[in-house]
Amino acid sequence: MMPERILTARLRLRPVAASDEEAVVAVLNDIAVTGWLAVVPHPYAPEDFRWFLGNMARPGETFALEDDAGLVGIMGAGRELGYWLAPRAHGQGYATEAARAILAEQLAVDPSPVASGYFEGNLRSARVLEKLGFAEVGRFPKYCRAMGRERPHVEMRLEPAAFCG
Repeated sequence: MMPERILTARLRLRPVAASDEEAVVAVLNDIAVTGWLAVVPHPYAPEDFRWFLGNMARPGETFALEDDAGLVGIMGAGRELGYWLAPRAHGQGYATEAARAILAEQLAVDPSPVASGYFEGNLRSARVLEKLGFAEVGRFPKYCRAMGRERPHVEMRLEPAAFCG
């Protein structure tokens, strides 16, 4: 069973909470963030967050990422790794740091392959996934809800033996 809380050198990973609503809604109303995500709507309303909290965010699988200044993003694990970070956290290695910690815990419990992916042009996510050991397995159009259209998408897969933890 995955822990609900994980500490890294710079981050606290904890369950998503109702108190995260304001910060999450603010970040996800930035098309520069949601334009890279497949299922997140834009604009993003408080009701969208409440639906996510009640239907998708599971302790031990979905984590709020915090640094000393507060919420920096959300990361979900399981059969598929997905994440977003607030623009203030871009380029600091937080996504790689959090994903390494989550995947190490997850693969210790369930050594099954993990899927992920990114829309073409999202070089930051491409680098994060490559650093973790993910390999490309295909490319095809995927619907981006925030943009209201299909976009070229790169599918990635992590074999447990390839994990760079």
